[in-house]
Amino acid sequence: MTDPDTWQIERAVVATWPASTVVRRDGWLLRHCDLLRRRRSNSALRIGPLDDPEAALDAAERFYAERSNPAIVQVSPLDEHSELDTLLAARGYRADAPTTVMRTEREALLQACPVPDFEVVLDTEPGSRWLDAVATVGGRPEPSLDRVPAPVAFATAVHRGVPVGVGMFAVSGGWCGVYGMHTAPAWRRRGVAASLMRAGAGRASAERVFLQVETGNSVARSRYESLGFILAHAYHYRVR
Repeated sequence: MTDPDTWQIERAVVATWPASTVVRRDGWLLRHCDLLRRRRSNSALRIGPLDDPEAALDAAERFYAERSNPAIVQVSPLDEHSELDTLLAARGYRADAPTTVMRTEREALLQACPVPDFEVVLDTEPGSRWLDAVATVGGRPEPSLDRVPAPVAFATAVHRGVPVGVGMFAVSGGWCGVYGMHTAPAWRRRGVAASLMRAGAGRASAERVFLQVETGNSVARSRYESLGFILAHAYHYRVR
C-alpha cells in the first residue's frame, strides 16, 4: 500500500475485530467466525501479492465452502485493488456495503468534542449492562464481542439513568478503532456521539483514531467530519 496510514489502519482493524479462525494463505488473510456474522469477520482480505490470482481465489472459495459460508472478499483499499475488483466482478461477485474509513488525531478529536453533556460509563467487557444498553438504543447486541482483545472500552452514554448511546473503542498499534456507534433516535444531533468519543477515545492509549462508516450515510459522515475526521480510504465487499 502506498500510504503507510492505510496499512496501519488495516492492521489495526484486523487486530481489534474478532474472528475465531484466521489463516494467512496465498496472499490472503482468510477470516471466519461462527459466533459473529459480520462480513469483516467472515471475509478474505488481500494482504500480499497474488502470484496467480485465479488460483488464489479458487483457494479462498474452497476455504469458505469447507465452512458452509459464501465466499466474500473485502476489497480494501479499493483504489489500490482495481484489478482484483475487476476479476471478482468477472467471476460473478456482486459489490456490497461500500464503506468509508476516516481518521483523525486524538488530541484534535478531544478539542473538537465539547465537555460531555452526558454521563458516559466505560466497561472493559460487553457484559449484560452494555448489551442491554445496545438493545435499548436500537443497536444490535453481539455477545461475541468479548473476543475483542484488551485494551478495549465499551461505552454507554446515559441521561437520567437511561442509555441514549453506545460505542466500542479498541486499541492496537497506536490506533483506537471506533465501532458500533449508535444513538437512540430521539437523542440524535444532541451531542451523544461527541460525548462518547471524548470519553472513549480520551481514555484510550492511542494517539490516532479511526472509524468506518457506510459511504451512503452522509449524515454520519458529516457529523464525523465536524469532529475532525478526514478520509483515509474506502472499500467494499464482493460477495459470490
